[in-house]
Amino acid sequence: MPLPLRGAAVGGAVLLLAAATAMLRISAQRIAPPPVDAVIDVPALPGEVARPLAFGFRSLLSDFTFLEAIQILPQRKSGFTAEQSVGLDRRLQRLLEYSVELDPKFAGAYRFAGTALPHETVDGHAMGVLAAAQLLEKGLRERPDDWHMGFLLGFLQSYYLRDYAAGGRSLAAAARQPGAPRYIGLLATRLAAEGGELKMATLLAEAMLAQANEDETRREWRNRVDALHMERDLREIEAAVARYRMATGTVPPSVRALVRSGELKKEPVEPHGGKYLIRPDGTVRSTGAERLRVFGGSATLKVR
Repeated sequence: MPLPLRGAAVGGAVLLLAAATAMLRISAQRIAPPPVDAVIDVPALPGEVARPLAFGFRSLLSDFTFLEAIQILPQRKSGFTAEQSVGLDRRLQRLLEYSVELDPKFAGAYRFAGTALPHETVDGHAMGVLAAAQLLEKGLRERPDDWHMGFLLGFLQSYYLRDYAAGGRSLAAAARQPGAPRYIGLLATRLAAEGGELKMATLLAEAMLAQANEDETRREWRNRVDALHMERDLREIEAAVARYRMATGTVPPSVRALVRSGELKKEPVEPHGGKYLIRPDGTVRSTGAERLRVFGGSATLKVR
């Protein structure tokens, strides 16, 4: 066998061995998951180098890396701080980057990155947003035929990065693709007209919930939609309190008192199962959940 061909064959054998090792490691994790820091995140061979050496197996190797990324997501808890989640986030990012380096046309990896990488921590950080945006920009170049790329990128640009013009362009590009749901074109139009409004944010979050496939991401977006509905109610009650104070010079004792006075049409239902209470100073809170940082109060999310 000529030396170059022999070297290529050896390289292919090494990659297949690495793939088999990955499969065994994934099976072992299902039985007894090791500490996160003990998990090898990506192979030592760079994806650009591994791709030509993989011959007809690059999609298979990309799938193995992608499956390992999926194993990480359940380990990230909703109560994590930014410091607690940063290690998992970096490993998840590297695995997804490696997966699309091996197979740049892997639409599923881009879509998973757009929904799994961005998340919010209890200390006010929006983690994984920039990494997800970069991967989706690559996905938009490699798979312009898949409407999910423009939709997910447009969501990140408008919802987290507050670049409403770019978000509108990405959503409009997604709306032009075959199979794109009709609501994407409507969102693009609304985004151009109402960028930054709470109603727009709610429509975007509801759209994300409608197309979420994984249980973890679906749960996160269900919680976000509920939080946005709660924020809508709080703002309506606060506006009614302000009108009541203007008319009477006092703070209403309850939300029901606002309804009786006619300043509020009806008592809203708290989406988390709690109640809305009016404090003596006129501010409003929910007993069901904390108010959204990104829309409520002076604190804002720190995007990373």
